[in-house]
Amino acid sequence: MTTGFEILLTPLTAFIVAVAMMPVAKAAGVRFGIVAQPSSDRPHAKPTALLGGLAVMAGLIAAIGFVGVLSGLPYHSLPWLAGFAVAMCLVGLLDDIVDLRPRHKLILEVTAIFILGGWGPQLDILPYQPLNIALTIFWLITATNAFNLIDGTDGLAAGVGIVAALSIAIVAGLHQHAGTMVVGLALAGALAGFMVFNFPPASIFMGDEGALAVGLVLGVLSIQASHHGEGSLPARLAMPLLALMVPLLDTVTVTVTRLATGNPISKRGLDHSHHRLTRLGMSSWSAAATLIGLQAIAGGCAIALTVVPGYDAVLLLPFMALFFALVALFLMDRSFDGESPGQIEDLPAIARVILSFGYKRRLVELVLDVALVAAAYFGAMMLRFDFDLSIVQVDQMLIGLPWVVMIGCGAFLVAGVYRGIWRYTGLAEGVRFVLAAVIAGLAVKLASAILPITISRAAVVVFVILLFNFLVATRWSFHVFQRLGRFLAHSARRLVIVGADARGAAAVEHLHSTIGAGAELLGLLDDDSFKHGKLFHGYPVLGSLDSLGEIMARTPFDEIVVAQETLSAPQLAALESFTLSHRITLRRFWLGVTDMSAPAISDRRLTTA
Repeated sequence: MTTGFEILLTPLTAFIVAVAMMPVAKAAGVRFGIVAQPSSDRPHAKPTALLGGLAVMAGLIAAIGFVGVLSGLPYHSLPWLAGFAVAMCLVGLLDDIVDLRPRHKLILEVTAIFILGGWGPQLDILPYQPLNIALTIFWLITATNAFNLIDGTDGLAAGVGIVAALSIAIVAGLHQHAGTMVVGLALAGALAGFMVFNFPPASIFMGDEGALAVGLVLGVLSIQASHHGEGSLPARLAMPLLALMVPLLDTVTVTVTRLATGNPISKRGLDHSHHRLTRLGMSSWSAAATLIGLQAIAGGCAIALTVVPGYDAVLLLPFMALFFALVALFLMDRSFDGESPGQIEDLPAIARVILSFGYKRRLVELVLDVALVAAAYFGAMMLRFDFDLSIVQVDQMLIGLPWVVMIGCGAFLVAGVYRGIWRYTGLAEGVRFVLAAVIAGLAVKLASAILPITISRAAVVVFVILLFNFLVATRWSFHVFQRLGRFLAHSARRLVIVGADARGAAAVEHLHSTIGAGAELLGLLDDDSFKHGKLFHGYPVLGSLDSLGEIMARTPFDEIVVAQETLSAPQLAALESFTLSHRITLRRFWLGVTDMSAPAISDRRLTTA
């Protein structure tokens, strides 16, 4: 059994060896010309060595070898994995040196993984061994390349790898699997040593030799971790996915959006998750930190699935699926910021199919609502019984779940939920959400008299409440994520709006969707003292025009947008004088309609209420 001293020694050994080897790897990369040149998708200032992965592998192998011998782990628990990691490292090194074509690189990867899939740990999900081997090979290829794809900005791959390795190590440690825990801790320590040199601005990159090898090791460890704990079959299937959630989300997002827009999958581009976040105004490090935090959430979910009883773990899965699916859909939706899906022309057949079923026919939304209804049903039952459900009750819930989902999604269709567009969801949709939730609750209760649905009247009330809240949360999630992105963004322009009234509300909505990543709305100015300190469409009313100087000192801004129409001439003159003296921009927001049918009055603006 591994002691506390060995648990501490493993990552420390890997960290020290990796840090010690990193200058050697950097010098070797420069000496032999194995460097990444500055480019649009990797905007570093100068050529940067690519051999950081070799130092990571050195730290990993040194730690698992030393601690493995010290703790007396079985010989087959560690060295074979190190051997396959080295083999994958060599494939990546060859790619860094000669720039292999994607298909040649994939052939080499598959060759190594094919051997590993038949000899190493396997997913035990399917009833037939050959199918499990095939599924294992597919998973390892996916994990290896997904992790390689996120290595696109300083600190991202290393940070995600550290979190993933630590979550796997915690799962293994909780269930007394010393071998998996040692390798997870060693990998986390080695990546931490690399992170010292890869923290922005990076002085060395991991390279394909590091990213492919680390991805393979994490893929193998996630399989081993899925064998631990109390988990049921769905929970064991979810464990590897959660352990590598951010790389998988990025791969799915990029693959689907490239297919949907008619772009080749294998071509490098600026459409990965961190690129999408930087277009919201985040710095490269803020984007990386956000994705690392997302991986930490996924890691926490993975740990939770292994410590709760298997039948309880099943009840948690819809909530997890709903959250990560919303993140993926938000990232995909960023692909259409500049052009609506229906306006893209000359698309290949596969792209038209994806856009038709995914956007026009709302198939993706329907699939998401399956998880939404399931989460509301499970949540209602758990709350009704104070989270103390027996395995018999869970079995009854699972038997009735398909009927509940069909009735719930049918109610959404009848109430017109699928007529809305997520990007533009507003308060008007709330009425449809209430109607949909009530119809679903009544229909489920009535159907329980003839169908195998277990639900009490009290649980129905909770079910309706949860359905409504989940509908609001999912349909407004894009607004929430966008607002969160702007909160984390580094904005070049900081602006305020004059007028917390109807026109000010229109200005907030307009600016919120059009000001772009380089601007941030700080709040509003209004002379009505009753509004001061209150929130107006989520933004604070900072004060009056008379206290503009104090507000500027307290909350610096560099642009004023005038939405209020009732400003007097002296107030406008004071604004102009203030902006000139402080060298900030003054703009007018107007809302109106121009009559195009009568040329004589085509210049007249007919203002709206």
